[in-house]
Amino acid sequence: MLLLDLGNSAVKGQRWVDGELRQAFTCRFQTGWQARLAACLADTGAEQCYFSSAQGARVECEITRMLEGFDRFSNLVRLVATKTCCGVTNGYPEPASLGVDRWLSLLGTAGLVQQDAIIVDVGSAITVDLLRADGQHLGGAILPGFNTSIEQFKRIMRNADFDHPEIIHTNDPGCFTEACINIDYHTTDTGTVERLVDRWSGRLAADAVLIVAGGGGGYLHKHLDRENRLVPDLVFKGMRRQLENQQ
Repeated sequence: MLLLDLGNSAVKGQRWVDGELRQAFTCRFQTGWQARLAACLADTGAEQCYFSSAQGARVECEITRMLEGFDRFSNLVRLVATKTCCGVTNGYPEPASLGVDRWLSLLGTAGLVQQDAIIVDVGSAITVDLLRADGQHLGGAILPGFNTSIEQFKRIMRNADFDHPEIIHTNDPGCFTEACINIDYHTTDTGTVERLVDRWSGRLAADAVLIVAGGGGGYLHKHLDRENRLVPDLVFKGMRRQLENQQ
């Protein structure tokens, strides 16, 4: 099977055969990305494709049409956040409104650790989520990425209401998009993230683990003063858990 993560900046893919990872690729959304992605897809022999998407309808439709152009991709399934899965309970009152990448990261984390966890996914946007050992998601935060301007961030969060009063209240983990958005800082740096993690650690057990993921996770992993675990493919781990649960 082929797994695709359509992020804000790039498409990442993994091809699995009989439970073994056979291929992995990343294609950034830069000039000519369609041809590069088509070349990556041409090398796969998968018949089923499961994908998560943070992209808008235009790019998503373009990629699905591309996949449909390959006869072997007969089964295309778009993954979405649900209320519960694999012992994890979504903290959003409207479960499907939680970004699917965050949801899959929660599932992936629950399969890796048995204790409370804080999950930081670093990309064009940085997300922070709290997960208790019993599987309850406590909400989180969404910040601009380390090199993302406020204008770029607003384009990424195109469906958010930036006039919503909840956006200015960032003391508590949010359980809907506007309550998660944190734009109190002119720029986001490692100190911004670390202060947020420190502030919210008290909501979890003393042995809570800090999981760092995403394309920019390696940078944060090296610069954090506190112990953390780097899991670059956390979203894919979550995908595989959700799919195994559905079988």
